[in-house]
Amino acid sequence: MNGEWMNDWFTSDSQPAAFKPTFTRDGHTSNTLMTAGRLAAVIDAIDPDIVALQEAPSRTAELQVFVDQFFTDAGVPRYEFFLGDSGGAQKLALLYKPGAVDSAQLAPSADIDFLLGEWDADVDGDGFLGAYGFTRQPLVVNMTIGGQPIQFIVMHTKSNFVNQGEAMWNDPATRQNYVIAALLARRRNGTEGMRLRQYLDLGLDADVDTRTVVMGDLNDGPGLDYFEEKYLAHNVTDILVGSAFRPEWVFAHAQHDVPAATRYTAIFDDFVTNEDDKHLLLDHILVSPGLRKTTGLRRVAGSGRTVRHDRRDAGPVRLSRDFRGALSPSTARLRDVAFSM
Repeated sequence: MNGEWMNDWFTSDSQPAAFKPTFTRDGHTSNTLMTAGRLAAVIDAIDPDIVALQEAPSRTAELQVFVDQFFTDAGVPRYEFFLGDSGGAQKLALLYKPGAVDSAQLAPSADIDFLLGEWDADVDGDGFLGAYGFTRQPLVVNMTIGGQPIQFIVMHTKSNFVNQGEAMWNDPATRQNYVIAALLARRRNGTEGMRLRQYLDLGLDADVDTRTVVMGDLNDGPGLDYFEEKYLAHNVTDILVGSAFRPEWVFAHAQHDVPAATRYTAIFDDFVTNEDDKHLLLDHILVSPGLRKTTGLRRVAGSGRTVRHDRRDAGPVRLSRDFRGALSPSTARLRDVAFSM
């Protein structure tokens, strides 16, 4: 779930964390509590046990203000959370209901060192490798649910946004400059996706049944956009899902069985292809092969719905833990743990 510059809602870092009465973005001034309340209402409607936030605020105390304001009952917060330390004013967060999990902790740095440093990549297409690192380092949280370990990875790749992009594209004198900038953004996005996929491969190589969920705003949808089709011949989502040559390592897209007409999380006017109200799935949940088993902690088939776009219904992706192997028939039940964009 993308909070879209949540950091705008709060006082400056030199002051105690609190909501500002109003905030301004893109020349529009908004009532802060009304805006924050809309995001809270969406989370409330979905009622997830685990929810990832992109563009979360810059300070732990600010995110705590949001939780205290909207998700506290009789003085007890419904959610605890982890806030990443990368991304400046657009950080990553993972909120969870403490009663829904056995344990939760940040992955040790030594275990995710592959994601923390720089690596060699050619992001500008000049044929030379240079040091590159994640725009926002993925937030990696290890949980235990129903006695079984599972790793959640929250990711927000490099944005494809180009400042003054529409004006540049529409002016023949500057169109090529826009193309170059757009390709640079997508190459950075792509190399971030490749690096994370390599991390996932390392985990699968050690244990093909490892349970991993990648969730977040990948700034990329299924299929190829104009630049991916004409110039790059690849997209980020396909890179992350995995190779058909290692089918036992391929991740499943949680929304793969959602009707195509509702398989989107953003609507925008595409000035490059001259399409109004283009529907795109930018926000994703990818689950490892270990979560497609028929027993144990697993994804429930058909559960990968996005929130209905009339905003009246919410359908989280669900994981199930089948306890029937350990409990008598009279106490057997399914414990559902939901997570959502």
